[in-house]
Amino acid sequence: MTELRLVPVAAVMWIAVAALIISALHVLALGIIVVAVMVAVAFKHWGQGLVIGAVSLGGVAIAALRMNSAQEFVRPDTWVGTAENIKILDSGDQLISFKVEGFPALIPVFYSGDLSIEKASVIAVSGRESPDSFAGIGDLTISTTDIELLSPATGYSAWVNQVRDGFAQSVETSVGESSRGLIPGMVLGDTRLQGTIESQTYIDTGLSHLSAVSGSNVAIVVSSVVVLSYFLTAGPRTRVAASLSALVIFVSLVGFEPSVLRASVTGIVGLLAIINSSRMEPMHGLCLAVIFLLFYDSNLAVQYGFLLSCAATAGIVVLNPLLYLALGPPLARWRVPDIVVRALAVSIAADLVTIPIIALMARQVSLVSVLANVLVDIAVPPITLLGLVAVLASLLPWPVEYVLLKIIEPFTWWIHQVATWCQQLPNSTVEINAGWLGIAWASVAALWVVVIIHKGFIRTLLICCALFFLFGMWHGRLPEQMDPTHMRFVIISEESEIPDVDKGTELIIVKDPKGSMSQRPIVTSEGVPVLYPYRDGEVSIHIDGTQHAADGRF
Repeated sequence: MTELRLVPVAAVMWIAVAALIISALHVLALGIIVVAVMVAVAFKHWGQGLVIGAVSLGGVAIAALRMNSAQEFVRPDTWVGTAENIKILDSGDQLISFKVEGFPALIPVFYSGDLSIEKASVIAVSGRESPDSFAGIGDLTISTTDIELLSPATGYSAWVNQVRDGFAQSVETSVGESSRGLIPGMVLGDTRLQGTIESQTYIDTGLSHLSAVSGSNVAIVVSSVVVLSYFLTAGPRTRVAASLSALVIFVSLVGFEPSVLRASVTGIVGLLAIINSSRMEPMHGLCLAVIFLLFYDSNLAVQYGFLLSCAATAGIVVLNPLLYLALGPPLARWRVPDIVVRALAVSIAADLVTIPIIALMARQVSLVSVLANVLVDIAVPPITLLGLVAVLASLLPWPVEYVLLKIIEPFTWWIHQVATWCQQLPNSTVEINAGWLGIAWASVAALWVVVIIHKGFIRTLLICCALFFLFGMWHGRLPEQMDPTHMRFVIISEESEIPDVDKGTELIIVKDPKGSMSQRPIVTSEGVPVLYPYRDGEVSIHIDGTQHAADGRF
């Protein structure tokens, strides 16, 4: 049980820091620590109580100092800082993670202007300040149309931007549409070429971790270097040095954002769990990772991404051996390859433990994520490794990367096809009722799946899943589709023109691509269907008056 000795330490520190950030009550955070120490002392775990108290107080103290620094920071009329990360939103606006010297947290800046911002460039921002809708150290967002570029990225940062831009350009001109968004995302975490519909497809099928850099990418890079060093007869110290060097190079190319650091640490821990390392227990490594990351960035305590990464890693550490032992014998009798059994165990373990978190975060759960992850598992390593080689090849004066990208393209095409097919399966996602009751039901269902697999009722589980999807296929049959060209339709540029549409119009098509994707059918007060093909993708109209999105959103 020695590998579990840091679990209470990491858990108490995490809860105390999160409680402080959410409530801003120092008494509450200290109370949590005191109660935990008293419980440890009551069970005569004196050393455990001492470590819990020292580590948790240290984490809370650092978080409190950061919160106090943010409150006392003199807010200027014009903020000057560095653009750490840029994300293009559905509306076309840019979300910039903005770092200001002296301010203890990144500031989200929503920019709706035309200036193209690069990572690591120095910018001046002035606009409307408002409290952040999510709890955090800074509790500040800025909305603006006024950003001035003071100086572009320089030195190593400029070189990294050049590498990312050059690689994205090579991908865009070399591969098909289904691969353009995935390759830069999986290799360098660059999602600029991913459309809204494509991103939603990966979210709905539980493959969103593949559409950007995740712990699996880190594990593949590190493990590949370890295996290569082994075949080159390198010693243990050389293998470690080579692995760390590869990790540093990989992270420096992707970026040092909190999400990348989180993926790096949890990916290494997950790798330890899968290879069953004897030098460091995986759970011990995960707890050390949590403690280190919370000291590094207190904001991680209240971020869903950090919670999902740690939960998935813990699920792999705890449940993967149990599920593999339960799945192995029956699937071996069905002549299922061992590598598929291992992939299935890892996917189920990670999926089950994250179901309650996803239900809390998104109010929906993907029922096809295990299937999708198992089907694409074999395609991930070639994309990651050959993609990194293609990045290096793109720096050469000759188009050498073209050959590598063409080799990668069938793998990314396969992932895209799997995601599209799984999303279109009936009941691919289920809505979770608002409130804790719905989350409790999701948690109970996940626990029952573990029990059923552990007891050996795998055939029964597969039959139930098949019947569930068949029922959804029968129940979800769509009425006859109408041909829009046979309807009286009008095409307008913007939504504001809808009131001016002539009476008698049977269909309105809006060309404006801005705004979030619709989660339900849109009709006017008179019942006229309104379609946004450049924003929502393909939406069909049926004889009963209903609308259905091709990706299954409604």
